[in-house]
Amino acid sequence: MSIFLSPTALVTAPFQVRADGLRPRTRVTLVAQTQDRSGEVWSSRAEFLTSESGTVDVERQAPVAGSYSGVDPGGLLWSLQPRADLFPAFFQWPDGGYDVTVQLVVDGEIRGEARTRRLARRPDLQATPVRDGGLYGTLFRPATGELRGACLRLGGSEGGLYDEEGALLASEGFLVFSLAYFGVPGSGLPEQLINIPLEYFGRALTLLQQQPEVGGRRVGVTGASKGAEAALLIGATYPQQVGAVAAIASGGLVFEGIDRTRTFPAGQPRSSWSVGGVPLPYLRYHTDWNELFSGPGPYSMTPAHRLAAERASADELAAATIPVERIAGPLLLVSGGDDQVWHAHELSLVAQRRRERAGLPVEHLSHPRAGHSLSLPGFPTYVRTPWTPMGGEDGVNAQLQNAAWTARTEVLGAVWDEGRAQTDSGCQFH
Repeated sequence: MSIFLSPTALVTAPFQVRADGLRPRTRVTLVAQTQDRSGEVWSSRAEFLTSESGTVDVERQAPVAGSYSGVDPGGLLWSLQPRADLFPAFFQWPDGGYDVTVQLVVDGEIRGEARTRRLARRPDLQATPVRDGGLYGTLFRPATGELRGACLRLGGSEGGLYDEEGALLASEGFLVFSLAYFGVPGSGLPEQLINIPLEYFGRALTLLQQQPEVGGRRVGVTGASKGAEAALLIGATYPQQVGAVAAIASGGLVFEGIDRTRTFPAGQPRSSWSVGGVPLPYLRYHTDWNELFSGPGPYSMTPAHRLAAERASADELAAATIPVERIAGPLLLVSGGDDQVWHAHELSLVAQRRRERAGLPVEHLSHPRAGHSLSLPGFPTYVRTPWTPMGGEDGVNAQLQNAAWTARTEVLGAVWDEGRAQTDSGCQFH
């Protein structure tokens, strides 16, 4: 008997598990285990009926029982879970990635074992802190190979500098500027998500275009949640610099700003964004936050966002709608119908239909049973917290994460593909 796992690779690479030398038509179990950053063990299992030739191949066979169902090569990974009493529980991987051990169990005995590593970033990735001109972020460069493109990457309403996603994008062949825009103590950035100047992002685009590898070419912008709202606004405001936008768990409307030092959101309603010192029009919340948070969590925020849209007048809705038809190049939207942060599917439809009416390219990936956490593929999707739930079914979230990641890298890479096509053939991109 032998068991084979994929060699060390990025978390976005296909995951292979194959066992050979088994008795035909016999039930066997594959047990996967890993440890998170704090040393907690996460595990999954799947029972298979061996083939006529005495093999198990997760790329071709569905388990008959276990942590996941259906043919799903990554099922043993996304279905990893910690002990039942761990709370809160969400997977924080050790620095650089996580190790996975898979055991082959036959008749209750371990008959084989293999180990591999799933990388959250390439080990040779170059990371350069940026603290110039009021900007705060990290430039990630692949050490070798031709660049597929360059992009600005933004986080959401959690604030701070979240570099993990930028590092993974850079590991796929992009020059990435992972940018914080509020909530970094001692950085000089705003403390709260209130009236963030879009000019700040314009300066970040300029810095990215000034990099020798970019040479002034247009770049992509990608973000998730409020970062997706920002990405749409940036693309619409700077079409000469931005050639594609990928908006994950996105919204086509501007909502009220967030002040976490008071009751959520701001004590006095204010916009999230500004241009030229003037706050952008926004949809105001109408939720009694004290009442919402008085009970036990977690607390879905989707009703608050839906109520804000429902109570807005036609003029207020029109003013708060992001003019996505001004975005040059392709637009990718990703949303889940069970998003518990905001009604991302409906909000993304606002942007989608506006692009379609203008006859402009737009792709919208969505699933009715997916939630809010759709940015990073290749990690366990299990989450239990007392805060805002993310929503969605674990397996569906994993499927959409994988599809969205592939589509995102294609859309962001299309910016420079356009230039290469024009150089090669003289054709214009439409």
